[in-house]
Amino acid sequence: MKHIYRIIISVLLLQSCATLYNSETTKVKIFVPENTSLVFDNDTLSLEKNYLTVFPKRSKDDLKFSLFNSETESDFSFKSRKSTYYYLNILTNYGIGMLIDANSNKRFTYKNVIHFELDTTTQNFVVSNSKISPFRQHDVFMYTSPLRAIDITSDPMLTLGVEYFILDDFSVSLEYGTIFTQRFRVNPTNELVENKGHSQRLEIKYYNGFNLTQNPRINEYLGLEARFISHQFTDDIQYLITDEDISYTRTEDFIVQKAVSVFNLKYGFNFPVGKRLYFDVYSGFGLRLKDIKNPNIFFDRNLHSYLDIGHHDYFGKSNLEAYQKNSNFNVSLGFKFGIKL
Repeated sequence: MKHIYRIIISVLLLQSCATLYNSETTKVKIFVPENTSLVFDNDTLSLEKNYLTVFPKRSKDDLKFSLFNSETESDFSFKSRKSTYYYLNILTNYGIGMLIDANSNKRFTYKNVIHFELDTTTQNFVVSNSKISPFRQHDVFMYTSPLRAIDITSDPMLTLGVEYFILDDFSVSLEYGTIFTQRFRVNPTNELVENKGHSQRLEIKYYNGFNLTQNPRINEYLGLEARFISHQFTDDIQYLITDEDISYTRTEDFIVQKAVSVFNLKYGFNFPVGKRLYFDVYSGFGLRLKDIKNPNIFFDRNLHSYLDIGHHDYFGKSNLEAYQKNSNFNVSLGFKFGIKL
């Protein structure tokens, strides 16, 4: 009987995300002005970079520490909050893991980045929501979009872009992409045209007009994007031809000349990875306009019956001019890696 209880307890423990994945301590970065020291857990830490790091034990108790310099000293207290892993229990096994995590201090965490400044009037330390590394006029980034290079749902492309800040927190970016591999999902008998294509992206961004994340390390932005894609390639389809009493199937290679225009409103955030690398994550929505031509195709949807057979034929049908809509709702989601020059 004892073995059964042990097995049940072990299974429950494996369902509790916070208990399983969180350590007993957590990491908090505290950004402070120059010549500032911090007292935490009876230890005094001196500033080496532009921030100090403490490792408090997870607890429902407040995080407490003191900041001081040659002129002033201030005590601070920050409330604990539930860890993301604690709430992830809801998504697995009907939230059973929350029963275990409810008795564990590992369910708690603290704000992991805190930014302090000196009040110019009182000369006291105050919590600040200002960005630690805001973008300034004439800043320049080079970036690429890794997801575009492995995009199996569209046309994989290698991309390279430049983002230039014409004003503080206001940038313009230009990006170019080119086809570098054969198309997926198709294997036409004859290559009627060379598989080639390219894209251009123009985007304007306004940073830090809002602060949804409440994280001083993250630069948030709203962006307007216009992207233009052109691609030509050979595809193939299979359809049924009926001539009086005779019916037969035909597999035809045909040319696709595709032009796509995409316009999106985007929200994203840009945060540093090290000293010069930046990671840009975004999502948005907008409009996608398609223009597809099949200049040499024999297939006529009014005379012939398209054979909708399996996954391959679905994507072949999507490249037929007669089956296209002029405009579609578009959802944008992705990320970019950049380096600050």
